[in-house]
Amino acid sequence: MSNLADLELVAPAGAEAEVAALGLGGPRRRFRLPLWARLLLGNWKSRIGIAMFATIVGCAIAAPWIATNTPSDIVGLPGQPPSREFFFGTTDQGYDVFSQVVWGARQSLAVGFLAAILSTSIAVTLGLLAAYRGGLTDDVINTVTNVFLVIPTLPLLIVIASFVENRGPVMLVLIIGFSTWAIEARILRGQALSLRNRDFVLAAQVAGESTRRIVFSEIMSNMVSRIAAAFLLVFYISILFEAGLEFLGLADINVTSWGATMYWAQNNSAVLQGEWWHFFFPGFALALSVAALVLVNYGIDELSNPRLRRKRARHGVLRSLFGGRSAIARPQEAE
Repeated sequence: MSNLADLELVAPAGAEAEVAALGLGGPRRRFRLPLWARLLLGNWKSRIGIAMFATIVGCAIAAPWIATNTPSDIVGLPGQPPSREFFFGTTDQGYDVFSQVVWGARQSLAVGFLAAILSTSIAVTLGLLAAYRGGLTDDVINTVTNVFLVIPTLPLLIVIASFVENRGPVMLVLIIGFSTWAIEARILRGQALSLRNRDFVLAAQVAGESTRRIVFSEIMSNMVSRIAAAFLLVFYISILFEAGLEFLGLADINVTSWGATMYWAQNNSAVLQGEWWHFFFPGFALALSVAALVLVNYGIDELSNPRLRRKRARHGVLRSLFGGRSAIARPQEAE
């Protein structure tokens, strides 16, 4: 035993110098993602949604290299079905549907993104201000919010768009952004009310902080995950509303977007003539984008709700204990 004690692991001469030269002497620091990123990527639904939406955005950015045909030029025979030359077929006038779908993603996603930013900004400002100030400010904001909640959003958009002469992308952003903020303003107000009397807010008031700083630095910083969920919700709703207004002919139908492509497919009776691809592919791209954002929102919900994280953690523990089977199925197999 004494001999074994004497034979402890001893590095040979010069080994330490070689390790130091290789840069292996000290402990390595492993790169760790932030908690919010780990929670998003740990949810299989949000992983699929992020991958889907990243692919769509990547195709939109790389449109000049992916879709070489100009979407507004006649490039083939009319009414050609999907083939190697034209992946999504051609319209009854000879336009490339694949180019219209890929290039149209830029318009549809950009309008939805900007409208979501505008709508979320209004909802956050009014919701937090109403919750913190209370009194007359809260009553006025609640009255305006109730008016917008009572009126259905899509009919309101249709009425506004029908009276507007300029129906370009900028006007669509303004119309959608100023019409879709009410629901999230009400939700954010309720959450801000629960934070208004917390100790850190009272301490900021005692310290003499301004209302603006308390609302946007103290309260809003504790609602980031809920605001992100609100943004995603308004994002995919705005994409649907933009496509709906274009499909109804209440926007600029001469631009290249998913809604305009479906408008021309409906206007030319493409489905009745058997040219289903003219309507199907832009509609499928629209549905795929909305589904991707909905899946990402599942991960955002887990960020804002710790109960969902604990539930998933318990589920993972059960799977590890019982070899991937549920705790209920295990005794049945033993019987």
